[in-house]
Amino acid sequence: MNTLKEISNKILRAKRVAIFTHISPDMDALSSSYALMAALNKSDIKADLFINEKLTFNQKLLYSEGAICNNECKINYYDLFVATDVSAINRLGDYGYIFDDKNETVILDHHVCDNEIGKFNFIDNKYSSASEIIFLLLKEMGVEIDDAMATLLYAGVSADTSSFQNSNTKANSFKTAYELCLLGANISKVNQILYENTTEKEIVFTKYLWNNYKKIDDCAFIVVDNKTLEQLGGAKSDCAFYSRALVSIHNINYSFSLVEEEKGVFSLSLRSKDGYNVKEKAERFGGGGHICAAGAKFNARNMKEAEAMVLGIFSK
Repeated sequence: MNTLKEISNKILRAKRVAIFTHISPDMDALSSSYALMAALNKSDIKADLFINEKLTFNQKLLYSEGAICNNECKINYYDLFVATDVSAINRLGDYGYIFDDKNETVILDHHVCDNEIGKFNFIDNKYSSASEIIFLLLKEMGVEIDDAMATLLYAGVSADTSSFQNSNTKANSFKTAYELCLLGANISKVNQILYENTTEKEIVFTKYLWNNYKKIDDCAFIVVDNKTLEQLGGAKSDCAFYSRALVSIHNINYSFSLVEEEKGVFSLSLRSKDGYNVKEKAERFGGGGHICAAGAKFNARNMKEAEAMVLGIFSK
């Protein structure tokens, strides 16, 4: 494991940096990668961000889709490759091949992992979010953090802690939020995007959730096949809040949403209350995350088989 000072020195010596984050990026993934890109460009280091998925409606209110590089990532053009909020090859999607031993790579993450995939790694789960780590890194680099960067990083911290409610919230999370506020973070804008921007589509998906979820013992769950997604007029991203909502039910300790992305490919999102571990359950499917919030993607012949596979890890 490297120190942030060592990572800072490595980045500051680079001329052209390619930045990545995990598939199906959440606000912490986007905030940490966008803020890092802005900071590097401000420091006269050419930085490009690679995300091969479309942003959601709410994400577009804070993150510019035009800032994402649409060109192929030419390995020979960049002298450093950085990934935020991800420390497993399979979570990098189509860009996983870049993080091999031939390239100069940096991993910045707060998820505990068994294998370090970067040549340089700063991975520490005492931080609530990758955005917290990027904030510390930018201070180490001597970057002047403007109000736009502060807003991005505050959004990442707030989203990954569910506004400081999750068990990953630590004293440093509040300290980071305080410092970002002093630097001009637009809290009202972040809160509006997170909590005051419900769309008609979200109402449709919310109605579907509460009309169709199931319970077994202390686990609440919902399954959504591709045909249903089409009927609802949405995509997998529109189900992102399902597991978080279900775990809020009284006497429910675990929840999951299982969504069929395409034929034979299933996306699993898991949540749990404090004291219950879903990270180890996600790892059974090659995924990962936090103790109370984790996810995975896996293959199965059909929805019935996929549902049985997931329920199998909850059997007592």
